[in-house]
Amino acid sequence: MGALMILRGIFIRLYVTMLINSKKLLFLFFCLAMSCVSVQAQQSDLLKFYAEGSPNYPWAFGTSKECDATVGMSSRTKNFRSPSKLAIRGLEAALSGDLAGAVVCEEKLRVFEKMRDGGLFYAFMDDYIDAWPFQLRAPWVSAFTQGIALEFYMEMAKKTGNIYYKNKAEAIYLSYSMPVDKGGFARTVGKDVLFEEYPVNERIAVLNGNLIATIALYDYAQFSKSKAPLRLATRSVAWLEKNIQSYVIQRPEYPGPISAYSLAPSRLDVLFRFYLTHETLDVFSIKLAAKDVSRSILPGTPGDHDITRDASLIVSADMNWSEPYKESKQPRTDFRKIVEAAGAFNHAPFRVEVKTIEELSSLKQGASLEVSYRAQGSSDVQISDGKTFYKIGTLGPTRGEVVTVVFELPAAAIANLTFPVDLKYNVLYLEHNQKLLEIVAGLSESDVLKKYATLLKR
Repeated sequence: MGALMILRGIFIRLYVTMLINSKKLLFLFFCLAMSCVSVQAQQSDLLKFYAEGSPNYPWAFGTSKECDATVGMSSRTKNFRSPSKLAIRGLEAALSGDLAGAVVCEEKLRVFEKMRDGGLFYAFMDDYIDAWPFQLRAPWVSAFTQGIALEFYMEMAKKTGNIYYKNKAEAIYLSYSMPVDKGGFARTVGKDVLFEEYPVNERIAVLNGNLIATIALYDYAQFSKSKAPLRLATRSVAWLEKNIQSYVIQRPEYPGPISAYSLAPSRLDVLFRFYLTHETLDVFSIKLAAKDVSRSILPGTPGDHDITRDASLIVSADMNWSEPYKESKQPRTDFRKIVEAAGAFNHAPFRVEVKTIEELSSLKQGASLEVSYRAQGSSDVQISDGKTFYKIGTLGPTRGEVVTVVFELPAAAIANLTFPVDLKYNVLYLEHNQKLLEIVAGLSESDVLKKYATLLKR
């Protein structure tokens, strides 16, 4: 009886061992087919930030959880395609356990892939044109996008064990080394580094994008068990420690300090308009002149409304500007008409950029506006000081001739112009900035960043 019990025990142990081994073998075959990799399932440091249930950045990307790259939340970004949106929706899906949804986002994200010197970038395929210096021509890359994409692929690697996602994460990490002047987003400042959400020649230093990219580096250092990402993250923290105080601003509408959106420099756009137009007016050229300052617009020519230029028309359906015209009989063949009451705002505006305080000082010492035009009726020309429009002069009928007139700009309007020096803030990002800064402060154990994260807590 005892021998039978012993034999029975041996048989059970052998059976269990075979069962375990068979499961291991099946898993091995599965992983060979799927290219699995052993990864530690450490939690993403952005889990709390991006896994709150509702889709993030609704003001920019809408409230749908679907993986659609199109933004289109404003006239400026109509039909704009954003890899950031796909990476965010994919990360949100992965963090919530919706792997099927995450896979859909990942497949669509591949369309934006660009390899450069071994680094994997997700490049925007549309121009981004906002107020200077937020002006980028496609293809362009972003620290914000790269940081979110890195988190997304790490999360997919952890959830699936698929080496495909691990390799993608490694390639995205390598993109962190490419400097801004080579088409990347890393701006080296001495021994420190700043990750630019909008990498242009001028330093912009959007706080939100820099923090996202830095957090992803810390997560990747833990994910990869490598010291190199940690060293790079430490250099980013060093830059933040030296500059975080520059983001802290006071505004009368807030009881305590708030964070600036970026450290971007400013320029002054002076607004002009043709107003109280009767009948039609054809405008062939506009020129602003002062000592060491010259700006000109040739209405009707290509790019006459390109706001990346230092002077341009402001053209939309709400304005009184017509489509471009061409007339071969005139020395200047291109022009635009101003049509009375054609737009809801019933005026035809244009802008002139003042690049420096010195240029503004020059304008205040005396400036003129020259207009070449042809009119059946009349129109006033006005300048704004940011609060009030001042009349510069009146363009009268020309009996079918193209004439050129020169007006002196009114001293009162010029005197009230001020060059912008205050940093801009975006109320939609105040809480985001504080939370992200708190995460970086914790990861880096930086007393400096902890102090400012506490200061900005609202």
